[in-house]
Amino acid sequence: MTWQPNVINIVFDGPPLHEAPRFVEVEDDEGHPIRVGEWVPRDDGFWALRIECTAPDAAR
Repeated sequence: MTWQPNVINIVFDGPPLHEAPRFVEVEDDEGHPIRVGEWVPRDDGFWALRIECTAPDAAR
C-alpha cells in the first residue's frame, strides 16, 4: 500500500494578486514534499503541472 497524504498544499511565494506569485512546492501539512505530477511544456508557450486523477472507487 502506498502512502497517501490527507492534504495537498500547492505553495506559492505570495497571494493571488494582479502580479502572479511564483510556484514554490507541493507538500503535505508537515512540509514534506509530494510528487503529484510532472511539468509539461505546452504548444502555446505555457507550462502545465499535469496531475493525473483517478475516478473514485464506486464500491467504497
